Amino acid sequence: MMMKTMKLMLGVTLMVASAVLVGACSDSDARPISVPDSGQTSTGLSTNFASRCARCHGTTAKGMERYPALPGNLDVETFIATVRVGRKEMPFFDASQISDAELRSDYDWMKSKL
Repeated sequence: MMMKTMKLMLGVTLMVASAVLVGACSDSDARPISVPDSGQTSTGLSTNFASRCARCHGTTAKGMERYPALPGNLDVETFIATVRVGRKEMPFFDASQISDAELRSDYDWMKSKL
């Protein structure tokens, strides 16, 4: 009986830990971080990328842990569409949060670094 209780406690602990990790890059955590007001960071990516995407995809978009490098093998239109609807744990971002022009600029910068 004690072994069953310990397994149950371990299972619950793992589920809570998973929920915390998955939530680390969820929409509820998409509050902006402090970034310069110039519109671009020192890396050349938009400040929107720095405040909304870099926490999971890295400050140079090379990916981090289970979050992929961007833009991967996506063409620009698919990249923008993915940002607009979200994917898996990634929240969606509408045009009021980041413009298509910024997304195209970020896409071009990321593609130039591949």
